[in-house]
Amino acid sequence: MSELYQNSVPELPKPHLVEPSQMLPGWLADRLLQPDENVEWVRGPRFTPSWERYLTHPGLFFAAAGLGASGVGAAVSLAKGQNEIIASTFVFAGAIVLFSIFVLAISCGYFTRLVATNARLLIVQGYELCRNWDMNDLPPTLIRHRLGGGVSMPSIDLNAVQTLLGGSSTQFTGAKDILSFAKQLDRIKKERG
Repeated sequence: MSELYQNSVPELPKPHLVEPSQMLPGWLADRLLQPDENVEWVRGPRFTPSWERYLTHPGLFFAAAGLGASGVGAAVSLAKGQNEIIASTFVFAGAIVLFSIFVLAISCGYFTRLVATNARLLIVQGYELCRNWDMNDLPPTLIRHRLGGGVSMPSIDLNAVQTLLGGSSTQFTGAKDILSFAKQLDRIKKERG
C-alpha cells in the first residue's frame, strides 16, 4: 500500500529562484559587451521589469516630441484662428515633452548598475554606459592575478570591489552608492598617481 501511495504522488517542480539584478538584461548585454567579454558580477536595482529598455531609451524623448508636434500641427490646422485652443495645445505638447524628460531621468537614475566583466568594470545608467574602467585603469588593490594555462591573468577582485562599494552582501545596490563608488575609485586613482 505504501508503494502505491509513493508512486501516485506527483513530484512537484522545484522553484527556480533567480535574483533579477544578478544578471544583466540580455538587451543591455548585447549592446554593451564586447564579443570576448563575460559578466561576472552585477549590482543594481531590485526591480528590473522587461519594459525597462523602453523607459530608459533616449527615443522616448523623440517620441514625445513627435507626439507633441503632431498634436500642435493638428490643432493649428483644425482650430482656424481659435487662439485659446492653439495655446492650450502648445502647453499640453510641452507638458508631454517635459514628462518624458522626467521619466527618462528618474528611470535612468533608478536603473543604475555596477557590472564587473572579465575585462573591465562598468557603470550603466539605464540604456547608456556611464563609466568604464578597463584593467589598466583600475588601481592595483582591485586587481588580482590568477594562473590560466601557466600565464598570470589579471581579473577584477570582486571582494575588494564589494568592500569599496560598501560591503553589503546583497546584489541590490542603489544608484547613490554606485555613483559614490565611482567617486571613490577616481579619488584612489588620483592618489596613486
